[in-house]
Amino acid sequence: MKIKTKIMRNKNTAIYIMVCAIGLIVFQSCKPKKSNESELITTIKITITDGGIPVGEFYWKDPDGDGGNPPTQTDTIKLNSGKTYISKLEFINESNGGYTDITPQIKSESVDHIICYTPTSAILQITPTDSDGKFPIGLQTEWKTNSAGNGSVRVNLRHQPGVKNGTCDPGESDADVSFPFVLQ
Repeated sequence: MKIKTKIMRNKNTAIYIMVCAIGLIVFQSCKPKKSNESELITTIKITITDGGIPVGEFYWKDPDGDGGNPPTQTDTIKLNSGKTYISKLEFINESNGGYTDITPQIKSESVDHIICYTPTSAILQITPTDSDGKFPIGLQTEWKTNSAGNGSVRVNLRHQPGVKNGTCDPGESDADVSFPFVLQ
């Protein structure tokens, strides 16, 4: 009788452990997935070319990320008036002495992202030249400069999972910075 009782206890213990393990697996699989979470962006780089010839690289840097200390670098974009330029935009995480280019992730999740450009003056017009097949992305753009003058251009990376409609209204900002510009 003692042997049967001991076997039953061991069997019950094994069943209990199995039920707990299955419950833990089910519980873990029900946790929300962390895809499409915003990355830390400490650097934004705009590379501008004129007919394939480099004009310049312009940076915005905030080594500690959003909040905390103010940005340490915001370059002024200097271009000639009456021209058309091509630009490429990159988002980088350089925190803790590292370097992670986040741009490929934004591109691979392009159906959930749009970059909105808002110049403060009509002397600069910026048009996205890349798309997700339906709506613009904005990692590559065309910049048309009209008359001489100055202002700033707001660059706003919008995260719009499931709600992207080609405008800047839905979603939330992953990065939102302004670059001063001078057109000569």
